[in-house]
Amino acid sequence: MFFSTLLADISNPVLQPNYGGGTADKAAAFTNYIVLLWRTLIIVGGLATLLFLIWGAVDWILAGGEEAKIAGARKKMTGAVIGLALLAASVAIIELVGSLIGLDLLKICFPGPNGTCQ
Repeated sequence: MFFSTLLADISNPVLQPNYGGGTADKAAAFTNYIVLLWRTLIIVGGLATLLFLIWGAVDWILAGGEEAKIAGARKKMTGAVIGLALLAASVAIIELVGSLIGLDLLKICFPGPNGTCQ
């Protein structure tokens, strides 16, 4: 109950449509939530990549020539780059699958009663 009340107070354009309870309305709301979650994860992942790159660089600078500390800093930075590659791959896969099936998977359109998108 609290979660639905909290969502009702958010003024987000994705959450604005009044879903009347029909099957297409529920499916549209569900896909909007999935797209919003995916975009949020991409943004958080990008910020985490930036933070780990900076953290690894600072550790490398402060290592003072110690091989163990340099190796740890290099591991942090390598992990950040691999994470960024995975984020880019997820975007590429979404776009590839969408182009193969002929849909924009991040902007799903459910036809309404008068032919408009909901």
